[in-house]
Amino acid sequence: MPKHRNSLNVDPDEKDPMITRRSFLALMGVGACLIGAGTLVNASVLGFLYPNAMKVPPSLFSIGRPEEVLSRDGKIYYPQQKVFIETSAGKVRVQTAVCTHLGCTINMVETGYACPCHGSTYDIHGLNTGGPAPLPLDYFLVFKGASGDIMVDKSKTTLDWNQAWYSPTA
Repeated sequence: MPKHRNSLNVDPDEKDPMITRRSFLALMGVGACLIGAGTLVNASVLGFLYPNAMKVPPSLFSIGRPEEVLSRDGKIYYPQQKVFIETSAGKVRVQTAVCTHLGCTINMVETGYACPCHGSTYDIHGLNTGGPAPLPLDYFLVFKGASGDIMVDKSKTTLDWNQAWYSPTA
């Protein structure tokens, strides 16, 4: 019979170490904590190793046929690519909707643009007028693709708002 009632040691030899219920539960608690910590470390390592390439939209995209795009005047937000498409008098230009501070999506306001995250402001041409934004908003290259669609290349940018206009008839 064990020396203590709650002992798991049933060997009558007195030199064997006894494990009490309290020490057994303490060991199980430590083991559970170690398994939880190992799971967290493994999850973070796997998240780091997962490629980010599939999460980024392509840098070259179509905004539509010239008849459709140029049929309306004004500025609209295109959420799939996070850009503003502006059309006026048969011309079109595309401007980023991503704040140059930390990458938040900016909103249009009466005076231009405003970043809801940290308060950066831009004028109607995308020049930074206040807040922590270090650079103005970029305009992207617009051209007519082989299929006849108006295409935008986000890898080619300009800061000149007059040079950013594209006219499909020219």
